[in-house]
Amino acid sequence: MNFDCGTTSFHSRSKRESGRQKLLARSQGTTRTRLLVLSTFFFFPLTSVPRAEELGKQSIQIAASANSQVNLTELEKRLRESVGFLCDDARQGRGVGSDGIVASANFIADSFVADGLRTDAFNGRPFQVFDVPVQPSIGPAENNRLIFERMSVIDNANPVPSSTPTPQVSAELDRTFRPLAIGDSVKASGQVAFVGFGITAPEYQYDDYAGIDARGKVVVVLRKEPTNNSYPRQFEGRKNSKHAYFETKVKNAAAHGAIAILFVNDSDSVKELLRDADSRIADETRRLNKVSEQLAALPDTAANSRIALRQRRDDSSNMLETLGRDRLVAEEGLMAIGEAGNRPLVKGFAVMTLSRTVATTLLQSSGAEPLDDTFEKINRTMRPASILLPQKATLEVQMTSSTTKSSNVIGILDGKGPLSQETIILGAHYDHVGMGGEGSLAPGTIAVHNGADDNASGTSALLASVPIIRDRLSGISSHRRVVFITFTAEERGLLGSEYYVRHPRFPLENTIAMVNLDMVGRLRDNDLTVYGTGTAIEMDQILEEANRYQRFKLFKVPSGFGPSDHQSFYTRSIPVLFFFTGLHNDYHRPTDDFEKINFTGLARVTDITSTVVTDLASRPNRLAHAPTDRDVSIRWQATAYLGVQFKETNDDQDGVVITGITKGGSADKAGLQVGDRIRQLDDLPVNKSSDILETMRLREPNDPIRIKYSREGEELSVVAILQSRSN
Repeated sequence: MNFDCGTTSFHSRSKRESGRQKLLARSQGTTRTRLLVLSTFFFFPLTSVPRAEELGKQSIQIAASANSQVNLTELEKRLRESVGFLCDDARQGRGVGSDGIVASANFIADSFVADGLRTDAFNGRPFQVFDVPVQPSIGPAENNRLIFERMSVIDNANPVPSSTPTPQVSAELDRTFRPLAIGDSVKASGQVAFVGFGITAPEYQYDDYAGIDARGKVVVVLRKEPTNNSYPRQFEGRKNSKHAYFETKVKNAAAHGAIAILFVNDSDSVKELLRDADSRIADETRRLNKVSEQLAALPDTAANSRIALRQRRDDSSNMLETLGRDRLVAEEGLMAIGEAGNRPLVKGFAVMTLSRTVATTLLQSSGAEPLDDTFEKINRTMRPASILLPQKATLEVQMTSSTTKSSNVIGILDGKGPLSQETIILGAHYDHVGMGGEGSLAPGTIAVHNGADDNASGTSALLASVPIIRDRLSGISSHRRVVFITFTAEERGLLGSEYYVRHPRFPLENTIAMVNLDMVGRLRDNDLTVYGTGTAIEMDQILEEANRYQRFKLFKVPSGFGPSDHQSFYTRSIPVLFFFTGLHNDYHRPTDDFEKINFTGLARVTDITSTVVTDLASRPNRLAHAPTDRDVSIRWQATAYLGVQFKETNDDQDGVVITGITKGGSADKAGLQVGDRIRQLDDLPVNKSSDILETMRLREPNDPIRIKYSREGEELSVVAILQSRSN
């Protein structure tokens, strides 16, 4: 569904007021003042900046007047409600263009109203609406049809060999034909013509349409262009000429009067599709076999692990069935709906991909050679082999629009005093990848991708921070406005934040900093990653002071770049901070769901974020922007835990040596000792410490893992049950 600002609405005023009172009640009576005692000793580069003791005094003043400690139990309750709404199956994975993302936008707007923010930024509403390019989707099967009927007579005086008429043949959607996004939604009917590569190239003395009247015809066209090293002057050898492009072929067909085009994939592309399909099947088969081995090696007492492994085995078996069906389609050479592009090239002109089997049948119906032989003949002779076929095609295509309306949702806490015309932005994206497909890391799976961590967690933390920041700033006589923005279309390339910085509601030159929340719901081992600590010389100090109460183990990344919305602001020279609890194996998969959120950790992230934003809004001086490195690696979180410390050695032996054992940990319970040399984990050789770390990243708590190791020259093997890292 297209998001239409003119048709979506808030609830009635009475419901808004009731919701506001309910949400405000959550924050009243739940805070107590705390004074942070801040250090005044910091080290800065020898540049023209405020002295360390001056910055320290500013931080003390801000902390004394603004900071308060939230009731984490109440905060956690609110976070559960917000995450629960946003990642409910009814939200359809919050895909751009879905009913679910519209409902989410209204939920966010209602929350802003209830917490007292101003929501009139855009014609009296909080929605910054814009067009988002999306890959068109195919409508229902009854509205996407392709039927071939044998004709008794064909035009241009081409006789048809006498034979018994063949019955009507219907191609099968997503099995032997598929509409492509570069075509329009149409109904059409016409005789079929095979026109080789569909090329008209007078500069190469080559024309597939020579002698063919294509007016009103449905043309069958081969992908790419003819190649033959014996004809070096024709086309451009290994390098594609413009005539190989889909756009050139479609527009050429339309120029010759054709009403539709059916693309047939070339054999090299089909081989590549099959290699990819076989690779995915092999990977999934290895995964299934590994889970089966783990089940077989599991101790009888590990009941919970057995349940989890059986579920993984069933999921893997289902995935193999899906991949098997995908391979059958790959054999036929069908292209993906958006493989040639995502927008119609010619209005009223249908474009499909046709299976190689059906294409061969059509050619042979006229007495022509099979598809592969015809392809080779054209390549060998560099002469067209076009022919009108004794078949009539009747087709119907129904595609969705290639753009949809979506919106950033914006709430404003106005500033006061001399700082009131400057802006701090707190942002989080609220979209996700919908039902899968484009953007999903579960290939072939059509299921709700709820995106609880990515990014219902960040959106909910932003919403929950509003009353905290509002209350902390209420007693300060001068502070910047705080603009709360939930961005759409982040998953499509930061489109929402990019749109905002190109069309800012408040001038970017007066936007002092941007704080971003993305995937903050899976806190483990008290480990919080924060990007952007080098984007202003004060950022590290601000973060450290804000962390004095929550005491996270901070992993700081100086860079302001990275694949989330803060980058859109940093590229406009605005200092940023990006809070993040790490990538995990549920990322962009249907398994990123509510029950895996660490709500206690999320409440603590909300608190430190609120403290940082309060500081940024209150400090008297602007931040000093600083350049940072563009080369950024996104950090994975540690999951399964083996409980060993180890070191690499300089000797000629394989493996890494255990230097410490955590008492009660997985390795300890399995009988490993300091000095043992780990050589293999399951079937993966261990030659350096990163091999162990990478293996742990891919495993889950309660997974069994076979460890091959040596002790005093003896080769041994044991199965350990991995544990969860403590929060």
